[in-house]
Amino acid sequence: MHVLAVLPPDRWMEINLLDPLRRHYCDSLQIFNYPGGMGQLGSAGWRRIREQLNHDLLSTARKLQTTGRLDLIFCVVYDDFLLVDTAQQLQQLAVPMVNYHVDMAFQWYRVIRTAPYFDVLAVAQMTNADHLRPYAQQIHWMPMAANPQYYFRDRHQTSTYQHSVSFVGSFNPYRRALLADCISQGITPVVYGRGWTAAAPSPYTFSWDAYKVCHDLRYYAVPRWKADGVKSLLGPLERKYSRQYSFELLRGADLRGPCEENTLPGIFAESQVNLGFSDTGWHSGTEVRDSKNLQCRLRDFEVPMAGGFYLVQEAPDHHEYFRIGDEIVTWTESAELIEKARYYTQNPAVTDRIRRAGQRRVLEHHTWQHRFDRLFAHIHS
Repeated sequence: MHVLAVLPPDRWMEINLLDPLRRHYCDSLQIFNYPGGMGQLGSAGWRRIREQLNHDLLSTARKLQTTGRLDLIFCVVYDDFLLVDTAQQLQQLAVPMVNYHVDMAFQWYRVIRTAPYFDVLAVAQMTNADHLRPYAQQIHWMPMAANPQYYFRDRHQTSTYQHSVSFVGSFNPYRRALLADCISQGITPVVYGRGWTAAAPSPYTFSWDAYKVCHDLRYYAVPRWKADGVKSLLGPLERKYSRQYSFELLRGADLRGPCEENTLPGIFAESQVNLGFSDTGWHSGTEVRDSKNLQCRLRDFEVPMAGGFYLVQEAPDHHEYFRIGDEIVTWTESAELIEKARYYTQNPAVTDRIRRAGQRRVLEHHTWQHRFDRLFAHIHS
């Protein structure tokens, strides 16, 4: 199969999407990157090069088709990059087109303008799928997964670990508040990621851009209002306003800063308890509040694949992937997080049994090859 992949130059996409495509499915894989274009509509500089990139994409696809090397166009794109006219012309090439949407919890609507031109809209979470359905020809559930070539570790039982409790992820006030609760109860987490210290600022910033505000009001206000009512307006305003309160040092933690991608499996395997947060929450200025908008993430499969024990905030889809309590462990409130983190650090035999069962589950059911097998079966059915 000859595939044209259209996506940002992101390392996680190379590991989790492109590598499995190369290994298992493609006679040839042509990659078209659009640097800086996913969620960057507020950048005037980005908008200046967007038309040329769309022109280049169309030219690349036509050339591949002419030479008999185009059987599938696989995209990870928002409407921020892909113009409606480009999507229409790509559709006219008469090859299957798939767009993989990985943030259905918060950004479900950012594909509705181009969705009608894709044969399949694959979604990582079913959250908001009913709201997206009127705009798409077909919706296919394609959850996140893990690539064993990068994350699998054959870890034998041991009573020693490099870390007792660890968390890998970027800073936000919600995560800081929950980790601070752990620290107050005598649990000292090792924390890796951007934004936790002033020396490694968070890469996520926001600026009010008139073009983006007007664009979103024009194309997304009505669909979002139909889906969420007044929350469609208040939620984004609260989250964006909260960013001015974003940074406060997490005291008492072992802050390690960002880590390289190739060190992640080792961190997961050598931590007795790996913490996971399924909500992002936001800061109101006086307190941190959860958003109640929970989603499963890549980490939910990467940690078990590496042979790590995973203690994660429960999201609606977790029971679809794992036997809760036997393969991973979930929590819902701060007190439960602290109680379970303490219990599992004190009971290594129980922790070891769960982490080994979790690894088996991911290897047998949740690799990217499993996901692509289902997607291609769906396309050709």
